[in-house]
Amino acid sequence: MADAVDRMRPKELWGDPAAAALALDAATRHPPAAFPATLDVAACLALLQRCERLLRAEPTVLEIDPGGAEVVVVGDIHGQFHDLLTMFSTAGHPGPGRLFVFDGDLVDRGAWGLEVLLLVAAWKVAAPAHVFLVRGNHETTFCSWVYGFRNEVLAKYGAGREGQSAFAACQRLFAQLPLAAVVAGRALVVHGGLARAPPRRVTRRSLPEGKAQVTVASLAEMRASHKGGDDPEPQQADQRLPADVLWSDPGREPGVQLGARPGDVGIVFGPDVTEAFLRDNGLRLILRGHEGPDARALRPEMPAMDRGWTLDHDTPSGRLYTVFSAPNYPQFGAQCSNPAAVAVLSAPGYDQPRFVQYDAVPRPKATPFYSIETEDEEVAEQDGAGDVAAAGGVGGVPKERSQEGSSHEEEDGIGSKGGGQGGGEGSPGGLGEPHSSGDVGSNSVQEVQTGDGGGSSPATAPSSRRSEEVAQAGGGHGSLPAPLLDARVSGGSELAEQLGGAECGEEEEAEPPAKRQRQGDSPDGDAGGLPAESMPAVPGEVQPL
Repeated sequence: MADAVDRMRPKELWGDPAAAALALDAATRHPPAAFPATLDVAACLALLQRCERLLRAEPTVLEIDPGGAEVVVVGDIHGQFHDLLTMFSTAGHPGPGRLFVFDGDLVDRGAWGLEVLLLVAAWKVAAPAHVFLVRGNHETTFCSWVYGFRNEVLAKYGAGREGQSAFAACQRLFAQLPLAAVVAGRALVVHGGLARAPPRRVTRRSLPEGKAQVTVASLAEMRASHKGGDDPEPQQADQRLPADVLWSDPGREPGVQLGARPGDVGIVFGPDVTEAFLRDNGLRLILRGHEGPDARALRPEMPAMDRGWTLDHDTPSGRLYTVFSAPNYPQFGAQCSNPAAVAVLSAPGYDQPRFVQYDAVPRPKATPFYSIETEDEEVAEQDGAGDVAAAGGVGGVPKERSQEGSSHEEEDGIGSKGGGQGGGEGSPGGLGEPHSSGDVGSNSVQEVQTGDGGGSSPATAPSSRRSEEVAQAGGGHGSLPAPLLDARVSGGSELAEQLGGAECGEEEEAEPPAKRQRQGDSPDGDAGGLPAESMPAVPGEVQPL
């Protein structure tokens, strides 16, 4: 095989993560089934298990004392491995003077989630005091089962015992990820957002109904929570807080609205809620991820994700930003021409983020590991997204931007004035047929120092203006189809070949584990206990999350 790579041994992964990155990069140039030539399943399991043990020893909320080092907070990567390498080359690598916090959603959608996870795990094992991982909503069994990661692992290690073992090891690692991190006692890093406080008596009746008064969990209550198991279930009182942390969104409207996503998943919390949380918990900053340009296109009342970051809440007690680190997202389907960014926190306060931006780099050709029946026409009608999606731009960012290749530093106000439209999270375009992705983008790096200037018109508190455009019932997500978890498995001969001959020619009914839980079964808390026969051989057509 041309350009073949030497198979890595387990200790080489965490002994020299930079060299491992080169080997994994080379592996992305070959078919998925050739991946064991780079890293056999035994080495993969050894790394994942070693990383899992480190995570198991960490609390639900990490307490990070930077000791004067800068802290780089990385948003969603979503399997875009080559953009992860660009991020490292732009922001630097972990070490005594530079800590990294990965804020979840490492996997799914992109074609190289396994490579992303393995490289980040290698860095965690190599430098556990300098690399920290926070869980995202895609580090769950349900999302990784539906949005491609499981099928990716099986395509690379086979649909038999080796592939199933590798995926189970990933699930066990996901279940041990912390839910949040506090940096220098000043900044909270969390994937989705704030959560409903746990009921005093953990009973189903104690869950709030309709528009009942909702109390937001304190930092102490977040610290006291467990990590959520393999699939945090919002309808179970003892798992509601972890589920909310992974799924919640900031909004324009004051107060708390239930159901950031369909099915009472997460909350939408206003600037007044952020203000109270920061004030009551002695914090000055919240950094979160979770929403890319497609999701923000469905919420025109919120700042557009056209810079890799947005200032969403600006309150007397501090600010809330969203950071997104996957450029030209998503890899497949209706792609946005968005730059990516990471947030850099520095001494002495660690509460004034500096944002470093970068563009997409050329990617090898690839096909997706998932298939989604989207509601593009409905979204276009309800949200005016069609024109921008067709133009290939979001939030005023033209498609040609990724080809400019300029590099400079920028210091200006906060955010952007754009309110562009596009596809929502979980809506990567019609994927009934495989979409190829490759040779996109050219690297461009910008650095933005936040200040007190305007620009994005973030929501303010406590006396913020109510946006006339805000969705009254769903916090801007009312156009997302429901029920959330309706899934059907469909055939696909090309993916079957990638999975080593797995049968996928006949359509059959199938339910991901999280759906079975939502119908009343109790989760067993075992991330690796899913029987192989309950898993579909090919990705399903589902409603977008």
